[in-house]
Amino acid sequence: MSSESAASSKAVPPSLVSKNDPLRIVLLGRTGTGRSSSGNTILGRAAFWVELSPSSVTARCRRQTGTAGGRSVSVIDTPGFFHTNLSPENVVAEVGQSVRLYSPGPHVFLVTLRLGRFTQEERESLEWMKVMFGPEVSRFTMVLFTWGDQLRGKSVESFLEDSPELSLFVSSCRGYHVFDNSNQEENSAGSEQVVQLLEKIDQIVLNNQGGWYSNDMYMEAESAIREARERLQEERGHRLQLETEGEEEKVADGERKEEEDARRRAERLFWCELLTAVGRGAAEGAGIVTKDKSKPVKKGKVVEKAMGLAASPLSIKSAAKVLEGAVKEGSKVLQKHKKMLLH
Repeated sequence: MSSESAASSKAVPPSLVSKNDPLRIVLLGRTGTGRSSSGNTILGRAAFWVELSPSSVTARCRRQTGTAGGRSVSVIDTPGFFHTNLSPENVVAEVGQSVRLYSPGPHVFLVTLRLGRFTQEERESLEWMKVMFGPEVSRFTMVLFTWGDQLRGKSVESFLEDSPELSLFVSSCRGYHVFDNSNQEENSAGSEQVVQLLEKIDQIVLNNQGGWYSNDMYMEAESAIREARERLQEERGHRLQLETEGEEEKVADGERKEEEDARRRAERLFWCELLTAVGRGAAEGAGIVTKDKSKPVKKGKVVEKAMGLAASPLSIKSAAKVLEGAVKEGSKVLQKHKKMLLH
């Protein structure tokens, strides 16, 4: 073997040479970005179901193997982010199977993006992918732009200059490539665009020293997500508890205020009744007024009697009657409000 051949052999990661260990590719992306079509282009055949539909077609991870550019490849198609018929939780669980079930793990994630306007939904899908697979995923990720015919002679670099946010995401990955899936009859596993893609993937594998995104990396990212979710739930629960306690405190304060107001009203009523009763009892004892309602004393007479009583010296007998009448009537009021006084 020549030195050039030996150097070439060393430059190719062992995992790409072995027939028993194909190049493992996982297709990720939002619904409608051409994941399944790209998988068919790589394999050079209709390996994945593709149809024009307003709803998502791929609902489960599917793996297809074949030969592309003279090498063995294994392509995994996944449900699209924001799948129309699956909940986000189900999409996460299903996409996670691409790592869990296809051991030891993918050499590269191809994130499909349709050339055109970079929408908020696409921004969210890219952020979602980074959160889902963790920071390590960037080392194994390449952006695959689809619908390359829409460039119409414009370079992809010029397209990226028009979107700083997209450029930032692409720069965080390990390269990009453009596919034109418009004419499947002209596409084959050995077409130029497929060969160029595989060369770029080779470079990614080489930079990762022949490694791949492992299940341990995914489990670490999954654990981080779970911890963050639990922490968020704890904070939300603590916040709700504080709010509930605050509302209960407000209710308790309101109830205490109502009770205090009622007690004060009852006390005022008691003192008014007591003073009135004592005064009435004293007046009756002094003979200023009479208990016999059939013989009411006129108001003028009451005043006249009271003035006369005030001007004359009060005998012991008269004082005793006044006191007796006051105590008697006052006792009635005390008995009436006994419960309140004892509380």
